[in-house]
Amino acid sequence: MGLVPISIGLNRLLNPEINSLSDVESEIQLSDSSTFASFLSPQAYSVAAITIANGSDNVGIYMPLFANSTFSELLVIISVFLLLVGVWCYVTYKLTCQKEITNLLTRYGNNFVPFVLIGLGVFIILDSASLTPIALTATCLCLMGLMKIIQISKFKVQSL
Repeated sequence: MGLVPISIGLNRLLNPEINSLSDVESEIQLSDSSTFASFLSPQAYSVAAITIANGSDNVGIYMPLFANSTFSELLVIISVFLLLVGVWCYVTYKLTCQKEITNLLTRYGNNFVPFVLIGLGVFIILDSASLTPIALTATCLCLMGLMKIIQISKFKVQSL
């Protein structure tokens, strides 16, 4: 599952102009469409894929915990989880309300995101010991090659 954020990050790194144009087009389309249509956007799929990739290793940890918990212990676990999610959301909101941070993210966010996604994918793969570093490097190079081939084929089709 770590390959999903790596491939999204590599795609955004190798095709920055395509992503910036599609972001503007999708924002225009989303503003005119319904709320349901926003769930079908490419950005929603990217976020869902990264969330699943990042959380898949947690299933192996939490399943035994939930299976062996009593009802009261389960309520405490869920309450603490929801409380901490609220804390993270509040801290994130407060950080993005800071003018300097907002300007920094607005100016450099699109350039920074591919590296964060690639780093997240590498961390997921190395942490779960799914691939060795050499196999991971080879896989990333293959993904880059595939993305360039797809980009070239799309360019050829568009030029016809």
